[in-house]
Amino acid sequence: MSTPLYVKIRSGLEARIHSGELPPGARIPTEAEIQAEHGVSRSVAQRVLNDLAQSGLVVRRKRLGTHVAEGARQVNLLRSLDPRLETAGIPGTMVVISAEVMPAGKAEVHLPGLSDDTPVTQLVRVRHDLDDSPIVIEVVAVPFSTAPHLMDEDLQDVSIRAYFAQHGVPIARSRMYFDPILLSQPHAGLLEIEPGIAVLRRRRLMWQPNGDIAESAAYYLRPDSLEFYVEYSEDSH
Repeated sequence: MSTPLYVKIRSGLEARIHSGELPPGARIPTEAEIQAEHGVSRSVAQRVLNDLAQSGLVVRRKRLGTHVAEGARQVNLLRSLDPRLETAGIPGTMVVISAEVMPAGKAEVHLPGLSDDTPVTQLVRVRHDLDDSPIVIEVVAVPFSTAPHLMDEDLQDVSIRAYFAQHGVPIARSRMYFDPILLSQPHAGLLEIEPGIAVLRRRRLMWQPNGDIAESAAYYLRPDSLEFYVEYSEDSH
């Protein structure tokens, strides 16, 4: 499953915006510069900048160019579902809290279709923003047989979807759930806020073409840290 070139170019610019490399107010490459750098047509370059503008990440003004919008800490949730994209583009750095192999029945997240004694690898990580404040807890469990060498990776930086792509693990289907919950003591401590506060938990499941579960993940978002949105484009796939 190939990714359209304009999606790759747009994703690269999104990642630079979310990481802070292109801060609010920073100038975005022009259509001509995108054409020259990537060897694409004007219509492709135009599509990239229009998509960024429609998502609220940049502002386009005649004769003034295109610049990163204020308050651009937004994340398109469709990036979290699309297996063609290696990351969801959430800014900041990861801190590994724990990484271990355990029976599926003891994992913090549920893996549909697995028996309780099936070995899984579970990672618990916390993403920090550019000011080093915790913003998201990530709990991911993967069947050990699907990624037997995952623990050999740099767990601070590894993207599970990128790992799957590099090791030939196909993803056929993704699903996301949203649960408002009261934050428990362990999770509250990791986010450095008081327990009992209402937060949004995102849960994501990914399946292989044969129906086997590939990943189960849960994300606990610190209130007011990021703004999520969903955007659909008719020919984005």
